[in-house]
Amino acid sequence: MNTKQLQYFLITVQKGSIAAAARELDIAQPAISQQLANLEREMSAVLFERSFRGVSLTKAGQIFLKHAETITKNINEAKLELQQIISNHSGTVRVGMLPSIGNVLSMPLIAEVNRYHPHIKLDISTGPSYAVKEWLKTNQLDIALTYEQEIDHDFMSTFPLIEEYMYLVVGCNDNSANYHQLLNRDSVNFWELSQFELLMPSLKDALGQLINIYEQKTGVALKHDKAYSGQLMTGLRQVIQGEGLMILPSSAMYHLEESNVVKSLKIEQPEMKRLVLATTNKSMRMSDATLQMLNVIKSVTAHEQACDHWRGRLAISYSSIANKSPLNIGVV
Repeated sequence: MNTKQLQYFLITVQKGSIAAAARELDIAQPAISQQLANLEREMSAVLFERSFRGVSLTKAGQIFLKHAETITKNINEAKLELQQIISNHSGTVRVGMLPSIGNVLSMPLIAEVNRYHPHIKLDISTGPSYAVKEWLKTNQLDIALTYEQEIDHDFMSTFPLIEEYMYLVVGCNDNSANYHQLLNRDSVNFWELSQFELLMPSLKDALGQLINIYEQKTGVALKHDKAYSGQLMTGLRQVIQGEGLMILPSSAMYHLEESNVVKSLKIEQPEMKRLVLATTNKSMRMSDATLQMLNVIKSVTAHEQACDHWRGRLAISYSSIANKSPLNIGVV
């Protein structure tokens, strides 16, 4: 007895004739007749009464029907469980992040997944903080990397990654008075920011909200009337051209610093910082692939922090990530 025979038997019972079963299965009628005859021979019982009107179950057939349904149900359930195990460990994981986070994490994250987790497909989307939050809420993402200003505990589960430092970013432009003024400095007090024309996002964005919090906290009003598109790369181009300064984490511009295109000064008194978190939607069951991706994200975050690309204090302990990834994390 095999699953094909069980399928042919159950469809024939359901349709009431071998001819109808053949049409349903889109196979030749003699093939079904042969398989049913083999099944009856193996069971040593006549399962169908055949007539010109079709077929009906014998008493033996009625008994066999109960067992056939149970066996088929068990086989289907076994297949489903196995498919869930396979899909949980593989498949696509959709990760959303802000451009500044994407600048530091995207490439090493892709490299890590391709090298050590080829069974997982990583699908990265980038957008403003409010868009990433909405994507997670509407189940368009499995993981969202965002800031504490955008956290909604009603639907988000959170996994802290790093408390990043904020910097004043100025273009290395010899024609810029701001550059010459800040050339020999490594830090700047928050109140001093009021001296400069800043390119700043609106309060709709998490960074705009953070800056507003510090303005209210310190009583220092900043100048942010310069035209700004809200696009990170466009803003950095304006900074490089000397059209204004920006407040950013190192994740957003470390690559430009390494190329001596921009200079950054750590904002102090008070120290300006914000918490970055990985978040998931509480209403969605996390697959094993998603859990694996969370561990990869933690490992890559620690690696980039150790490389000084993402400057700040890790919000995850080394012990929780040291054995999760082949990355050489280093001392944190």
